Order: sequence, then C-alpha cells, then structure tokens
Amino acid sequence: MSFTPGPNTIMAMSEGQRKGFIRALPFNLGVLIGILFTMAIALVFSEPLKYNHSFIFIMKIIGTIYLLYLAYHVFISKPDSAKEALDRPVLKGILIQATNVKAMLYFLTGLTTFTLPDVWNSTYVRSILLIVIGIAGAIIWSLLGKMMNRIYQQYYKIINVVITILLLYSAVELW
Repeated sequence: MSFTPGPNTIMAMSEGQRKGFIRALPFNLGVLIGILFTMAIALVFSEPLKYNHSFIFIMKIIGTIYLLYLAYHVFISKPDSAKEALDRPVLKGILIQATNVKAMLYFLTGLTTFTLPDVWNSTYVRSILLIVIGIAGAIIWSLLGKMMNRIYQQYYKIINVVITILLLYSAVELW
C-alpha cells in the first residue's frame, strides 16, 4: 500500500519533479509527521475506528476536499513555478497524510489484522515497521520525480493532466 500511487506519493513525485529530490524532502518530512499523527490515532483508536462510520465519512470529506485542492494546483502549475510548488510543504505534507483515508486503513489493517512471528508481533514493533515502510514510499516517489525532471520539462502539460486525473481518481476512490 505504501508504494502504490495515492495522494501522498503522487504529490511527493510532483515535488521531486519540480524542486528536485533534496528540496522535496520538507514535503516528505510533513508526510512523516502526518504518518506519525495517523499512527498515533490508529494506535489509540484502532478497534473503535474500524467500526465508526461517522469518522470514516468525515475523513472522506476532508480528504476529498484536499485532493481536489491539490488537483487544481497541479493542473495549473508550470515547470518554472517551482518556487510556488507547494509553499509550506511540511504543513501540506502533514495535511495530505493526515487526511489520507488509505493511510488510516493501512495502519488500522496493519495493527489489527496482520500477525507476524514472535517479536515482530509486538504492536510497537509493527508500528515502527509500518512507519518506515510508509515514509519509504513517499521518498522513493520523490526520487522518481527528480529522475523524471527532464521529461517533465518537455511534457509538463500532459504529465500535469495525468497527475491531476490520478488525484481526482484518488478523490473518487475514497467513496
């Protein structure tokens, strides 16, 4: 789940494309903080949240609004707008991760469903493993974005449309 396209990985790739890998790291720091926030919620409320339809519905609404906001900004961006490509990237990384329903399901499933042998079955060990795998996905996508920069410079309109469609698809998939 951590490496499949989703709102955080698509935005990490977009940041890597526009800013380069190193300058995309603040966004990934925000994603990491968002992962920690989401994990904390999942640890405290994993059992009740699995069955709380109101919470899931509210997360879907917040996540959809934020994905639509991101889709709009990706759609109108240009290669030379790297300075504007996500101002306050740490905050935006936190928000996209904290409202990512896929991430909440990732943590709830990882904490309540999967069992691992011996010491790996500890909730805390599983939590750390889920966090490391979660941030690795975003960082890899930022690196892929940097590697695609030359292609992006040439075909940014097409790529922006594809990323926008993927973000819109993610918004629809929440429902």
